[in-house]
Amino acid sequence: MKKTILFILSIFLYATAFAMPVFSSYLPDTSGEYVYYQDKTFERESYIGIIYYDDETFGIRYYAPKSESLYLAEKEIALLFTVDKNANHWEMTGEKILTNISPDPESGDAQLVNYLHDLLYEFSSRRGKCPAISPDNQADQSLYTDFPQFGGDVKILYDCIVPLFNIRSISSEKDGKIFDCVAIGQIKSTSDTTFTDFKGINPSAGDEKAAQAYKKAKALPVNYEKQSVMLDKNWTQQLENCWTLEEDSLISISAIPAFYDDYQKNSCFLIRKLLLSSQNNYTDFSSSEYFIKEDTIKIFSENLNTKTGRKIVNQKLLSKATDSNAMDYFSIATYENAYNKNRSYFEKIIKSYCCKQ
Repeated sequence: MKKTILFILSIFLYATAFAMPVFSSYLPDTSGEYVYYQDKTFERESYIGIIYYDDETFGIRYYAPKSESLYLAEKEIALLFTVDKNANHWEMTGEKILTNISPDPESGDAQLVNYLHDLLYEFSSRRGKCPAISPDNQADQSLYTDFPQFGGDVKILYDCIVPLFNIRSISSEKDGKIFDCVAIGQIKSTSDTTFTDFKGINPSAGDEKAAQAYKKAKALPVNYEKQSVMLDKNWTQQLENCWTLEEDSLISISAIPAFYDDYQKNSCFLIRKLLLSSQNNYTDFSSSEYFIKEDTIKIFSENLNTKTGRKIVNQKLLSKATDSNAMDYFSIATYENAYNKNRSYFEKIIKSYCCKQ
């Protein structure tokens, strides 16, 4: 049996799946999964996050960074609430305000709370009128509709990869995307502050060393069971299935077991899990790309490391095993400045990857 890197397995196996109230999801949501949107209906930079604890308990958070140009201080409003999981509509049964709410009407805090309530009700109601969003039908459900909270006639784009309400973006003909998914993720415990720490995906403007240029050196073909990739002497083997390029890039080769018998559903599940943000590392979902083609999956994403303020370019290739939905797995993660300076070098390595069935 194939060995599987433990940190890869850990992103799949630690939580329980539940069912959202009011509607059914193609991919069941998992405890701790969350989604963040940039809400451009506000004059200032604003984000709205929704987190799913179980089928009765949710959280929602509004966050806006300090705005020098508008003379506005940083603002945060967070709510924890319960719902009736058996109701045929979104029915809140309890609520706790987790942040300070100003009683001053000019603060707009009360209006913000009402706006968050309205979004949850509307998202649930509109999503409940759609079938389970899957790759086979999500394009058909992404239609224009009247949505007063977003100024009238808008297009809701659904995507089963996005947790909770499956909303990827909301757009108007005049302004384009006005409500756009910028991150999905999952907290691993009650002490995990990944959801509450989110402040947007903006790389640091701080100094970083200039990226060096890498030239192809003596070929070094490497193998891990049925998988192989063509590296060179610039790379150092750290583990049986792990190689590094100085401090700029990391390659790992592994395997991921099947979680669903249906190949398409299993593929969507893996894509979601591999795009989830984690502590100190947020995936820029708005720039992510993913493809399912025959027996292969390709994923491109960029991550912001909040400790270093630097972005990391991630490319992942998955190949279906002959006798099951288990997937052979290749991943390369490279700091953005090194990737941009050596794009053709890294692309040649990716193209050299081979998996023999």
